[in-house]
Amino acid sequence: MLLLPPIAAFVLLFLVLRETGRDWRSSLLGGFVLWGACVVAITECLSLPHLFTRVGVVTGWLVVCFATLIVLVNIGGRGHSSSEGRTQDDPKAKLDGMTKVLLAGAGIIALLVGITAIVAPPNIWDAMEYHLPRVVMWMSNRSVAFYPTPDYAQLVWGPWSEYVMAHTYLLWGSDRFVNLVEFFSLLGSMAGVSLIARRLGAGPRGQALAAIVCATIPEGVLEASGPMNTYVVSFWIMTAVVFAMEWNDDPGWLNTVFLALSAGLALLTKGTAYIFLPCLIFAVWLMGSSASRLLFLKRSAAIAALVLAINGAQYYRCYELNGSPLGVPLPDAGSRVQLAMSHPSVRGTVANALRNLSLHFGTPNDALNSRIEHMFRFAIQNIGVDPDDPGQVWLGEHFQINHFSSDEGIAGNPLHLALLLLSIGVVLWHSSSDEAGRARWLAAGIVLAYLVFCALLLWQRWASRYEMPLFVLGSAITGLVLERYCSRKLAATVAVAMLALACLFAVANKTRALVRWSRVDDVYHPRAMQYFAHLHQQVAPEFMAAADVVNQLQCKEVAVDAYEDQVQTGHSPRSFYIYPLFPLIHADGRERTVWYSGVHNQTRRYAADEPHPSPCAVVCLDCANVPEKWAQYRKVGGRASVFDYIVVFGSTGEIANNGVPAPTP
Repeated sequence: MLLLPPIAAFVLLFLVLRETGRDWRSSLLGGFVLWGACVVAITECLSLPHLFTRVGVVTGWLVVCFATLIVLVNIGGRGHSSSEGRTQDDPKAKLDGMTKVLLAGAGIIALLVGITAIVAPPNIWDAMEYHLPRVVMWMSNRSVAFYPTPDYAQLVWGPWSEYVMAHTYLLWGSDRFVNLVEFFSLLGSMAGVSLIARRLGAGPRGQALAAIVCATIPEGVLEASGPMNTYVVSFWIMTAVVFAMEWNDDPGWLNTVFLALSAGLALLTKGTAYIFLPCLIFAVWLMGSSASRLLFLKRSAAIAALVLAINGAQYYRCYELNGSPLGVPLPDAGSRVQLAMSHPSVRGTVANALRNLSLHFGTPNDALNSRIEHMFRFAIQNIGVDPDDPGQVWLGEHFQINHFSSDEGIAGNPLHLALLLLSIGVVLWHSSSDEAGRARWLAAGIVLAYLVFCALLLWQRWASRYEMPLFVLGSAITGLVLERYCSRKLAATVAVAMLALACLFAVANKTRALVRWSRVDDVYHPRAMQYFAHLHQQVAPEFMAAADVVNQLQCKEVAVDAYEDQVQTGHSPRSFYIYPLFPLIHADGRERTVWYSGVHNQTRRYAADEPHPSPCAVVCLDCANVPEKWAQYRKVGGRASVFDYIVVFGSTGEIANNGVPAPTP
């Protein structure tokens, strides 16, 4: 029931926009934008007095509902004179039967993804390390203010997705619905790319094909049922492009606000938006008339002000931490969070462009993968670059081709890549009309965004998900090309192939499959076990045993020590993998409160701002053989329980804590 106020707020915002005369898709996206801004406002305002609680969040959404209802009542039917967002479709145009069937197939894909999102718990590695631990810390602290943590990613990386996850967590009382943030981003993107396709000149069939292409992106199908944020930033970038295109046709203030807020929300969600957005908005700006371009420049200050309003609080917190509004660089965080190329160059950009393309060429055959990798290595070497150059490859890893997989961390989009490249080629070649010119500019913007991405960021073997915004936007171009330059039979055949491949990924997700298959982890295991499905099944017994000890104490204050013996120069230490413990001990800020102990980096200064009572237990990860930790927590109950590399210090432990590690059996 407590989830109804935010849902009602969105419905009311949508109805208000419909009353202004906007078409349903534009109203839907505008409603999402205003709702997303409300999430930021509620979260930040409640955090200042440490009222970010269930009661506070419910109250905030009720205020939004009441205010929006007043606007809806007052606007009545008087807003229909506005032309912003009006549909341009021929009202007599109808979809043919085959396209309706294909759309139904896309709907089935979305339904399968939505079911997975609800029945499966969050379990992706990154989410277990920083996306969701920060949510639990916010609930415990009743604020999104920075707190002591060994993992800087919990503080400085864009937090908007996690803001929404925290709202659902507080209102429902568990993490049951945190995966829906990505799922609704998928649904919104399907509507948005169809709207972009319309702006590019596609008819109803082309718009439907664009939505189908978007719904079937393999990486998107896999990720949309989980707790990451790549589809979310893709949605906000897409929304910014939509309203920038609508602004070209009708530069009213409402479109200006939607464009600015969309851009601000994208930047608050994920850092890759800083790379993609400027290129894409510049491309859309070039689509407009000289008068609209000039007016856009005149309003740029207002747009920047709204972007700052969305991101200002996070910028301030980051600046207070290390003097940078973006929170980076972080010298004492090690190379793990250093993702930028130190010396961008033309050759390095071309080499990374080839490396990133290779992410979508993986096959199920190892021998074929070896040949493909050799081909890419040969191409990179021929431009005078070492394929394994540590200055271009994250953490100095070796360049390699990923195996075909339904793991969202390394999955590629081979069919969609081929279609996107062909479609870009077609629109660049055929660009005589004004509408075709729009497609040309969008295609150029996608290419430019990709090259800038390759120029600025180190290559990673799991970077295919970072390219999601480009695939989402590219769906509009592909839908246009399938309608305009392909026969109906060919377009339908391509769509069927995409739907068939997407169905495979929808039901056989590597970490939360809807089918029982030995090669994947399915959703029919106990929920507690599913938290560990992404490469951590081996530590599940230790976490569960540690949680049992904490639960036996029946106390509310628990500290966590994610011990690391040195600054990390490689991948994150195993002690950073912590989230599964929190739902197992019901750490939701109400039944149990948690915080980090033993932090020695720059964030330790926040301990004075978030005082905690003496803990009744300390869960210390990677402390089993560390004498100073046993001595540090000797007074916490006087006893300890050891589960491999995890130690629980408390009053009910199996062994006495004499200040020295227990002997290994």
